[in-house]
Amino acid sequence: MKRFVAMLLCAGLACASMSFRVCAAGQEGAGGGPFLASDSEATRRILAVFEALSRIPRCSKHEAAVSEWLAGHAAERGWTARVDGHRNVLVSVPASKGFEGRVPVVLQAHMDMVCQKDDASTHDFEKDPISLVREGEWLRADGTTLGADDGMGIAVALALAEDPSSPHPPLELLFTTDEEIDMSGACGLSEGFFSGRKLINIDSENEGTVTIGAAGGIKTVVALPLAYAAAEQGRQAYSLRIDGLLGGHSGVEIDKNRANANALVAEALAADIPLRLATFNGGSADNVITRTSEAVFTLPADRLDALQKRLAVFERDARKRFPDETQLAVTLTPAADSPQQTLSEADSAKALRMVADFPQGVIEWSKQLPGLPETSNNIGVVKTGDDTLTVVTFQRSFSLAKLEDVARGIEQTATKSGAVATRRSTFPAWPPNPESDLYKKSLAAYEGVFKTPMKTEIIHAGLECGYMAASTPGLEIISIGPTMENVHTPRERVHVPSLERITAFLQALVREL
Repeated sequence: MKRFVAMLLCAGLACASMSFRVCAAGQEGAGGGPFLASDSEATRRILAVFEALSRIPRCSKHEAAVSEWLAGHAAERGWTARVDGHRNVLVSVPASKGFEGRVPVVLQAHMDMVCQKDDASTHDFEKDPISLVREGEWLRADGTTLGADDGMGIAVALALAEDPSSPHPPLELLFTTDEEIDMSGACGLSEGFFSGRKLINIDSENEGTVTIGAAGGIKTVVALPLAYAAAEQGRQAYSLRIDGLLGGHSGVEIDKNRANANALVAEALAADIPLRLATFNGGSADNVITRTSEAVFTLPADRLDALQKRLAVFERDARKRFPDETQLAVTLTPAADSPQQTLSEADSAKALRMVADFPQGVIEWSKQLPGLPETSNNIGVVKTGDDTLTVVTFQRSFSLAKLEDVARGIEQTATKSGAVATRRSTFPAWPPNPESDLYKKSLAAYEGVFKTPMKTEIIHAGLECGYMAASTPGLEIISIGPTMENVHTPRERVHVPSLERITAFLQALVREL
């Protein structure tokens, strides 16, 4: 994510049920304990909450258990918790002594996480806890996404509210659902669910930076009917697999020229090749740049040499276009099992050409903020099943007109191929407001604590702030967070020292508010 400068120990937690120990760098502690002896009390408080959250499966659309846990966690502390029909949770925390007359401040984070894992991982996201691994100043998971996006936001908010040494006005801790899929939790918030008029979203990924604007988005799902027939005799079955890619968040890393495995497989095979496609599968989330994709097809034996030569040229070109993809692997092998059914050569070419014709990556760059993507698209999921090729795409833009243009272009490409495109979700952009009192006080608070200016950014990724700004006129919003890397991938990690810094900043800011 590029930055755009604008200006413009267990205290308070039920730790008896948790097993922790100090971890050496690169080791797991007992029960996944993420602490080191050098961690501050504030850091330990946050990590204890996060460890508890990590025991609860919370993939998007499956937040019932974590929603219930949050409400119970509040009740144990004598706080009032409201849960709405979308499983959003609002926890009301009374003001510290002497701060009772102030207007409530809203601290907001989302409770779901992107569930991705390494190919070799046996982790079951429906029941297994996330296994935490502490490596010096960094915390990661063992072969899966960490869930710091946005479990750390929840942990920071709860830890601050529970700290008896940190005075604060009344707090409203707002925890929403389904942010990673369609933001339906934020979209479904009823009027008056929270009363504060200054909202601090804790879902950004660079400590020392305040976010004041974000792109809007549309998810477009394309369904192409497939006419399978019995596989023709005398043809050989092959698998083309592209993997080893960096992947990443389709908003945060889309500007880093990372390859998308779905797009590459389609590009490699969308040529004058008499193949008959059996399956094409890659990716599991629309907002993740796909790391692995595979197509299985049949081919006349006398055309193998021509295909191999084409793939050799294709791979050399791909490595030039994506120089950072040092682990890119393009693998053509005999298929493990010969398919019983395939598409015709014409239908195979049509399906592959459709995917290859969808735009991938940055479509246009911002003219106002050089280096910031204006409009992009990501081919997040491709899968065959039930006689249908399904392609899930995610468009983003700061401009509603340009967002509409790219979505309409995908729909036109789909229609030309005989497919049906459906818009499954749309979320609004969050327009920046550099004149807001909250933003100005956040800059002053950060500089007051750390004696250095806070950076300001506008991001291409989507945030729930857009819904909240649109639904609550006059609401002032900023977004902050600890430092994280490689979110939405199994390489996701959080910089632990940034947790203490974000806490010190928040404590100063809420006192001022």
